[in-house]
Amino acid sequence: MTFADGSAELDQAQIERLTGWVSRADAMFAIYESAGVEAGATVKLPSRTSEDAMRLARMRADNTTRALTGLFPVPIEVEQFSHSYRERKSTDPEVNDFAAIQLYPNLKTSKLPGCNPGRPDGLER
Repeated sequence: MTFADGSAELDQAQIERLTGWVSRADAMFAIYESAGVEAGATVKLPSRTSEDAMRLARMRADNTTRALTGLFPVPIEVEQFSHSYRERKSTDPEVNDFAAIQLYPNLKTSKLPGCNPGRPDGLER
């Protein structure tokens, strides 16, 4: 998700996209062990310090986490990561003003063909 300059709030369209994404993800796996939310903010303005950008990134991570956890029927642990950037990493004006979400399914309870998080059968040391 991208954010408008200086904003940490999710708008209605972002919440609707997040709701649809979680719904599709929930249909693929029965149980999620945890999630990760990574957020960033750029020090774009001369008056914005690295500390200001980091605070903004943390608020984006907090708001995204709050929206995400409200969409799951059971509590899910969410680890947060926040980053501030001194300059843009791309010509895209919103590239560093983001929140990204990673969901970690419980592979032990998921019955996926050919997916075994343990050691393969017959493998010896």
